[in-house]
Amino acid sequence: MFRNILGGLALAISASVVSQSASAAVVPLRATGETTVEVTADLAGLGLSGAPYLDATVDASGPNPVFAFPITGGTLDPGTGAAMTEHDNSGVTLSAGSTSATVGNFVVDTAGATVDGDIIGGATDITFFTFGTPTGSGIPLLISDPLATTLTGVFGAPDLEGAEFGIANTSPTPVPLPAGLPLLAMALGSLVLVRRKPSN
Repeated sequence: MFRNILGGLALAISASVVSQSASAAVVPLRATGETTVEVTADLAGLGLSGAPYLDATVDASGPNPVFAFPITGGTLDPGTGAAMTEHDNSGVTLSAGSTSATVGNFVVDTAGATVDGDIIGGATDITFFTFGTPTGSGIPLLISDPLATTLTGVFGAPDLEGAEFGIANTSPTPVPLPAGLPLLAMALGSLVLVRRKPSN
């Protein structure tokens, strides 16, 4: 009976590991790394200024400000390289005089080529940017219709749909499979083979 229990457990674990390996299962991302966006849009020319919100930071030492948004989670498909990186509790506050609007909680979807997020204190799950053609310096972020409409409605900006906002780079880190799990599956699998060996 003990052998039957071990055999069943081994088969279950082996099947799980083999299934994950064969299908290149989506794996979670560690809450490490960051996504940076070098703002190439002429915010000053539009009468706007940008400031980091909550956990975001900005480096204004170069010709263009570079915002950094910590990665707080997400998923990665090792088979296709498609990633969904989450950036909770960070964003950008855009201001013009006494008027301001904050966007944040970004989700970068490399498969869908979009960046979604929330207007803090307002609408959620909005597509703010779509991807342009990647270059050696990163991925151009193009202003989507919902963000363009918001910029026009709140700040009186011209229609900026399709205009480049900035260049993005991201560095997600997958959570590794526990090192001992495949070894344990193989060991338990060998018990199944021993159990199935015909006895004389």
